[in-house]
Amino acid sequence: MKTLPCLVLICIAGLLPAIADAQADTQPATAPAQTPSTEPAMEPATGPTVALLDFTADVGGNADLGKQIVDTLTATLSDQPGFVLLDRTSMLHTLGENELNLTGLIDADKAIHVGKLVGAKLLITGKAFALDKSVFITAKIIGTETSLVDGVVVKGKETDDMGDLVMKLSDKLADRIRTAGPRLIASADPIDPLPELKKKLAGRKLPAIQLQIDEQHVGAVRAIDPPIETELRSMLSDCGFTVIDSDEVNPSKAHVKMIIKGEGLSEFAARIGSLNCCNGRVELSVVDYKSGKILFADRITTRAVDLSEQIAGKTALQKGAHALGLRILHYFIDTDPAK
Repeated sequence: MKTLPCLVLICIAGLLPAIADAQADTQPATAPAQTPSTEPAMEPATGPTVALLDFTADVGGNADLGKQIVDTLTATLSDQPGFVLLDRTSMLHTLGENELNLTGLIDADKAIHVGKLVGAKLLITGKAFALDKSVFITAKIIGTETSLVDGVVVKGKETDDMGDLVMKLSDKLADRIRTAGPRLIASADPIDPLPELKKKLAGRKLPAIQLQIDEQHVGAVRAIDPPIETELRSMLSDCGFTVIDSDEVNPSKAHVKMIIKGEGLSEFAARIGSLNCCNGRVELSVVDYKSGKILFADRITTRAVDLSEQIAGKTALQKGAHALGLRILHYFIDTDPAK
C-alpha cells in the first residue's frame, strides 16, 4: 500500500514537462497585466519601542504564574497599534538571562539600564499578589530616558479566572502605553545648546586656554587616548577660544590666561551578554594662570555601553567632558574671561 503514492508522484513528475510545453504553446506571447491586489498593504509598526520584563507572582502556589503572565502579555500586546513590542527572545539573548535578574522586583535604576541596553524607550514590569481575599496584578511602565514611571492595576477575587484578569491587564496596559507613554519619553530631537552658546560668545575677546588633564582607563595596558581633552578642545575652539597644547613647556610664552585642569577615570562596570558597560568620572577646574585662583570647579559621573570595553570607557569620558564643557562655557558667558 505504501508504494502507490510514490508511483503516483513519479507519474505526475514525468508529465510536468509536457504540461508546461502545452501551456507555452497555447499562451499568448505577452501575458495580460495582472489585476492589482485589492488587499491593503500591511503598515509597518510605529511608535515607541517597548520591552517586557519578567513579572513576579505569589498567588495560589503557582510557581510559573509570572512567566505565564509575561507570555500572555507578549502575545496580546505584540499586535497592538501605537507601539512596537521588542522580541523577547532576542532581548534575553542580548542581556543573557542567566546574568541579569529581570523580575518585577527589579529596581528602577537597573530597569532603566536594561532598557538602554536593548534599545527600549519604555519598560514594562510588574507582579501579581494576593491580599486578603483579593488578587492584584500590577504593571509599571518606566521611561528609560526620563526615569518617569506610570502604571496600571487590575483587581479580582481569589476565585476569579486568572486568565481573565491578565486579559484585562493587557487591555489597560495597551491603552496606558498609548496615552501616558509619550510623556514618559524624552524629546526625540533634544536641542543642542552648543550653537546658542557659541552665538553668545561671538565677538568677545576670549583668552587662550591650556588643557592639563590626566586620563586613564583602569586595567588598560596602555594609556587611554584623551577623549576628554579632544572633546573640550573641539568645543572651545568652535566657540572661538585659542586652545594651547598641554605639552607647552612654558604657558606664559603662549600667553595662556587660564588653565583647565582635571582628571578622568573610566573603568569596567559590567558585562551583559556581548555588551560592556563602563563608568566614567570627570573632574575639571578652571584656574587663573597668574594667580592660581580656582574660578570654576565641577565633576560628573557617566556611563556608556559598547561591544568594546575600551570604546565604552572613552565614550563615558567624552560624555562627561561634553557635559562639563557646556557648564564651563556658561561660566564664561556669565563672566568676562578677558579681564
